[in-house]
Amino acid sequence: MTCYDVRFPETARSLAVRGADVIVVSAAWVRGALKEQHWKLLNAARALENTCYVLACSEVSSRNIGCCRIIDPMGEVVAEAGDKGAELIATGLSRECLASARQIMPVLQNRRFADPQLPD
Repeated sequence: MTCYDVRFPETARSLAVRGADVIVVSAAWVRGALKEQHWKLLNAARALENTCYVLACSEVSSRNIGCCRIIDPMGEVVAEAGDKGAELIATGLSRECLASARQIMPVLQNRRFADPQLPD
């Protein structure tokens, strides 16, 4: 997904119902009132509501917030970069963690509406 797409849960759900275990969000998230809070909250929500990993990458600069993060399927941040300069973050992704999250919280199996449709 790219930047502004993270504000729309349908995009991430479309990927998850098609089998995505990891969603990458690439962004240039502009600084502003509550923007860092929105970035963090929206990416955690996309991970939790779809029980998948989210790799959220935003450019860090005087204009953009940075704050890259890796979020697990339960919405927990497992690695995080700051907002002051370039950093490398890494962590292992676990199929067991995915399976456990999907067993504890079977939201993809229990959804009540048709799959969101992506344009061709």
